Amino acid sequence: MAVESIGALFPTKIPGYADAADIQAALRAYHYGSYTYDTANTSTGALEANSIAKFLFDIQTDIIDLENRPSSGGEVNTTQPAATSFTPAEVPDGFIWVDEDGSIGGAPTGATAVFTNSAPTSAITTGTIWVDKDATSITENPFIPQAVINAKGDLLVGTANDTASVLSVGTTGFFLKANSSTTSGLEWAASTADIDGVTAGTGLSGGGTSGTVTLSINTAVTADLTTAQTLTNKTLTTPTISTPNITGAVTAPAVANSGDGYGYIGTPQASKADNYTLVLADAGKDIFVTVTAKTITIPANASVAFQIGTGFTVTNESAVTTTIAITTDTLILANSASTGSRTLAPYGVAVFKKITATKWIGSGNGLT
Repeated sequence: MAVESIGALFPTKIPGYADAADIQAALRAYHYGSYTYDTANTSTGALEANSIAKFLFDIQTDIIDLENRPSSGGEVNTTQPAATSFTPAEVPDGFIWVDEDGSIGGAPTGATAVFTNSAPTSAITTGTIWVDKDATSITENPFIPQAVINAKGDLLVGTANDTASVLSVGTTGFFLKANSSTTSGLEWAASTADIDGVTAGTGLSGGGTSGTVTLSINTAVTADLTTAQTLTNKTLTTPTISTPNITGAVTAPAVANSGDGYGYIGTPQASKADNYTLVLADAGKDIFVTVTAKTITIPANASVAFQIGTGFTVTNESAVTTTIAITTDTLILANSASTGSRTLAPYGVAVFKKITATKWIGSGNGLT
């Protein structure tokens, strides 16, 4: 018995026409290429070259090689791909290899892939592909679809490991704060503050816009209750002063026209060497006449309104009389009903006091 070739294209074996009609022998010859092939054999190297079994084995080997071949798009490694790494044994069209440990020696001169830490910036040739060398490995889709953002102000937040979600924009004026009870771990919240900051005004120091804010008295410009300070050019409005310790001279201010207020501690002297008409500032003063035959005039209330109770004195230091005249109002001589201008004898002293709006009274040694 002898097997025969079935044809030139795939020359598998079949029983010869002269062989006995044995179906099992015929299937063995067709499948293994020989009547005598030992079916218990486990070595693929023993397969007949032109047999169905050998063709099936070669197909299986090619499938495995295809599955293990590099990606048809490209790869990154330290070794240049060899044709023998592919099936068929050639580098496929469009395959890109990026040398993992190489370095670029100059600007690209042709369409190529550049594997560097930084993108090339000059002499770039059309078709050049840049692959970032020092980026973090990406295991999943690194891109964020625009469709997940619904409105201005939306935020992309992490909700779990390798999980992202969108936090919708909050209400105007709200602030973002951590909250572990929410899905995103964040929430928009209304501000509880009703001021933006505290500014120290005149006489104060300190202030601020965050945290605990403290204001202190600036003792350089403001008096306080505990610090010993010297007040210069300060005005005290209705102060209450208890047990003051006053050192040095005290100058009391002049109080003009103060019939019902404080006057002078003494009697300030206003020396006159000519005829003179009283003014408000003369209230409480001594009109000191040094020249003979002069007239001191009390003006009408309509023109100079001294307060009721206002007083003044006249001292005549001359050797002749001095006249104290009054205009349209009334001047009464004390202890009499006499009215009108009065005469003060040489070296006489008299006191005059306003008792009503238009009436004065005078009394003194040498006043007639």
